[in-house]
Amino acid sequence: MRSCLGELPDIYADCEAALLPRRHGPLRPVGGARRHSGPPLDEGAMATRSRILGTLSSWAALVADERGVRAPRRRPAELAAFLLGHLDWLLCHPAAGDFVEELLDAAETARRAAYVKPSLVTNLGSCVHPGCARPLSPAPLTGAKGVGQVRCAAGHTWLPHQWLALMRNLRREQGIGRSAEGAA
Repeated sequence: MRSCLGELPDIYADCEAALLPRRHGPLRPVGGARRHSGPPLDEGAMATRSRILGTLSSWAALVADERGVRAPRRRPAELAAFLLGHLDWLLCHPAAGDFVEELLDAAETARRAAYVKPSLVTNLGSCVHPGCARPLSPAPLTGAKGVGQVRCAAGHTWLPHQWLALMRNLRREQGIGRSAEGAA
């Protein structure tokens, strides 16, 4: 939880660059004013920032109300620091399960939105963990901008030094033998 709370303000800040108008071509006059052509905002980045702020704010409000303390300003870094300061209390609260689930889900969704381009998200096959058949896809390491791991939807992860073994397990699971490796 400490990691998630530390990461969410960083992702929020990283999404800020996507919110700035981008120049995709020459400026064209529109109604007497000059505007950039192309989409001015990344809706995914806007939604990610809104979800991060909403998640942190709602939990900070719960802490403030129930503990009789003043909530911080509605800024991700201040909210996350506030929640970190009350983390032990939150983890003992009856809603702790909801808090953990919501925070982990918000962080995972935010990472994907901020760092993994939709065109790069591909299903690499099914998870090779015993009893798990969830889809595998490339994902960034926390705070990374490129692919740093392979993950399944259930949370099993493989770091780059494990990819060769993962590939062998995937091929074994899919029934692809050595002869197929030579043809590829």
